[in-house]
Amino acid sequence: MCCIGELFQCETPLLPVAAAVVLGGALLYVLVLRKASLAAIPFELRPPGESLPGWKGGEILDRPSILVEGRPDLIQCFDPATGRSLGQVPATTADQLNDKLRRARVAQATWAKTTFEQRRQVLRTLNEFVLKHQREICQVAARDSGKTLIDATLGEVLTTNAKLQWTIKNGESALKDDVRDPGFMMMYKKARVVYQPRGVVAALVSWNYPFHNTVGPVISALFAGNAIVVKASEHVAWSMAYWEQMVRRALNVCGHDPELVQFVTGFADVGQALTSSPHVDHITFIGSPEVGKLVMKSASANLTPVTLELGGKDCAIVFDDADMSQCIPVLMRGVIQNASQNCIGIERILVQAGAYDRFVAEMARRIKAVRLGAVLDDGAEGVDCGAMVLSGCFDRLEALVADAVAKGARCLVGGHAYAHPRHPRGQYFEPTLLVDVTPDMDITRNETFGPIMVVMRFADEQDALARVHSSPYGLGSSVFSADRLRARRVALSLRTGMANVNDFGVNYICQSLPFGGVGISGFGRFAGPEGLRALCVEKAFTEDRFPFIKTPIPPIVDYPIQDTEKGYQFTQQIVAFAYSDSWWASIKAGLRLGQLSM
Repeated sequence: MCCIGELFQCETPLLPVAAAVVLGGALLYVLVLRKASLAAIPFELRPPGESLPGWKGGEILDRPSILVEGRPDLIQCFDPATGRSLGQVPATTADQLNDKLRRARVAQATWAKTTFEQRRQVLRTLNEFVLKHQREICQVAARDSGKTLIDATLGEVLTTNAKLQWTIKNGESALKDDVRDPGFMMMYKKARVVYQPRGVVAALVSWNYPFHNTVGPVISALFAGNAIVVKASEHVAWSMAYWEQMVRRALNVCGHDPELVQFVTGFADVGQALTSSPHVDHITFIGSPEVGKLVMKSASANLTPVTLELGGKDCAIVFDDADMSQCIPVLMRGVIQNASQNCIGIERILVQAGAYDRFVAEMARRIKAVRLGAVLDDGAEGVDCGAMVLSGCFDRLEALVADAVAKGARCLVGGHAYAHPRHPRGQYFEPTLLVDVTPDMDITRNETFGPIMVVMRFADEQDALARVHSSPYGLGSSVFSADRLRARRVALSLRTGMANVNDFGVNYICQSLPFGGVGISGFGRFAGPEGLRALCVEKAFTEDRFPFIKTPIPPIVDYPIQDTEKGYQFTQQIVAFAYSDSWWASIKAGLRLGQLSM
């Protein structure tokens, strides 16, 4: 044998041989094993012309609103960054909804029989399209929701690709049969959980991220073998046709029925008709606690299972020893991204007393410098923060700020709706810094969904926890500290569905983790194995381990029972034999069983 230093001088050149084996194996994997994977199929889809930068084809609405006077069957679409009309979209009727549910059901019967590899091909096809057309997707999302292209990339595209990739790589392992221990009594059986498609599922999604919120549930539903009906928010109805065409084309080019995916849009009546339909097998709802309760009530008519993600009042606890050079930029994004129209946006920042003043001073400097605008029109001049989607949110936001100030808070920056000089009909709210906030103020218990940084002071761990838990929400949370043990201890003490140490919102990029909250933030989970399995019937399945061993009914307990007292003693001894902790007790029970059987 040669030493490693002599590999190249040996009669048998071991290193070149080993390299050849490795390269040969890699080549075999690429040419043979990878060949078994069904590749993505490219396709093209033209985005709507209104999404192009500088488009000015629609009229500027005097008072932008989704309502069309005298036409409850129409939705007025407009760019919230400019107030420019994007046209009108017809609301889905009850008959159209029922027809879509019927077509989805027919398509699902065939789709349920597809292999995981066939489903992966559809997701690969969709993933490649999204990667290739990032800019077009971001522009469509920006036009419909007023966000910046950076926010669209991070919140719409990156999150969608993360979900696609995780599902492609891990979906099958999450849904493969789960073998279980049958226990001592049933040792002659094989037991497993089989995850079977529910059928036709529904998703009613919010408006803050129109692409991701719409396509995310489609990814999970399809991979789990379901058809899906998506009810898009009426506030972003314009972009829905583009997202629907994208998904249906991906199905079509892969040889599958595009009727698997149906989109509907409209007002509350459409949502109520969908959630109360007996033809829906599961409902995912993303929205407010108030509407979530209505969805749950509507679904109860048919006992349809629901997953509810109902927003949050996410906190960030910043200890004295936190790395401010990392913490402050992260929290700025947690508040300013998408004008803080994020379910896991940072809505409360608790800063320990020793770091409070310098934290506030730096945030005041940064927030004053944030630039508002319409990215597709003002991109060359620079835009940090986009518009607000809801036209009726400004009185509520100003009232929350005013209540806090009246109770002792200080508003150092902003606090009001913003009249943009270039876009007077655009919907903007000033980036706001509200400090010295206390738990008795309305803004600490109500989701703002606006670019308002709320800063609270705390003394120690227990004080921080008490202030955080004064809110009924419990979605996400963050803890910033150089002391890893303390950060972990505090994070795990928070009554929230998700927690991050020295970060914000990364649970959503870690698609292996379930997403959801507690309290009035809802229940159930999407993302991760838990999210996929929620869209399946978890069927408990047993079968004989050996064909020659089957469950017998001993004559002593076979109907009609001849001696009930003796039969009762027999069943008692079965329990003792199978479940006693003591071997001696089990042996005695076994002997007694033999006696009773005679």
